[in-house]
Amino acid sequence: MAIAWAELNFRKQFLKDGHQLSELKYKTPWYPVVPYFAFITSLLSCVLIWFDPTQRVALYYTIPFVLVCYLGHRFWFRHKDNEVVKEEE
Repeated sequence: MAIAWAELNFRKQFLKDGHQLSELKYKTPWYPVVPYFAFITSLLSCVLIWFDPTQRVALYYTIPFVLVCYLGHRFWFRHKDNEVVKEEE
């Protein structure tokens, strides 16, 4: 899901910054159908895991793990960005 979401956001920002999709070296076949399809099928997979009692524990551990990784990344790079700003002043 994260990869599909990142691709959609990247291309949206890429176009917003004034670039053309023709500048990209890799052309995603059937864009934007492929990223949306990947996102939806991944989400469906997570939902279906919930209905299998032997696999449900994967959601219990994966969701908090991803949140911790995200928050750690966010904190780490916010801290790094603040250091760069201080050095430039």
